[in-house]
Amino acid sequence: MILDTARLKLRLLNTSDAEMILALLNEESFIKNIGDKAVRNLQDALNYINNGPLAVQAKFGFSFYCCVKKDDGQAIGISGLTKRDGIDYPEIGFAFFAKYCRQGYGFESAQAIIHYANAQLAIKHLQAICNPDNEASKTLLQRLGFSFDKHTTLADTNQTVMLFDLNAS
Repeated sequence: MILDTARLKLRLLNTSDAEMILALLNEESFIKNIGDKAVRNLQDALNYINNGPLAVQAKFGFSFYCCVKKDDGQAIGISGLTKRDGIDYPEIGFAFFAKYCRQGYGFESAQAIIHYANAQLAIKHLQAICNPDNEASKTLLQRLGFSFDKHTTLADTNQTVMLFDLNAS
């Protein structure tokens, strides 16, 4: 386990999470707000886990973590940090199954990630990207203390996104 909050445990993703990742990355809201990761079957999900979060964890010491509800052990999404080419600082991100959105899990997990980044990883500056049409994520980032910096185009997808900054020093 990486983090513990009032209602969630955040732990490293592993290969047993492939079914959850397959379902999450193919939810309509994920594809609309984050993008199509071309994960279509369990092997794709395993590749995503191994080449994404686990590779980032090995390289940087942080990644996206599986968010598990304490009360029933249900995996409800992912939250954590990544490092993307073209973005200067570590980037916070989160994605939850639609049925768990607007229940405070995103705020709760992201708040814990920010504290963890600052206290345990000595990361004082975080960034976040957001689809300009994703009002819920923009509001959540602002509640967390992030401020809008600029619009930028991601090198890997050519997608225009909003870039937010948080300086925790």
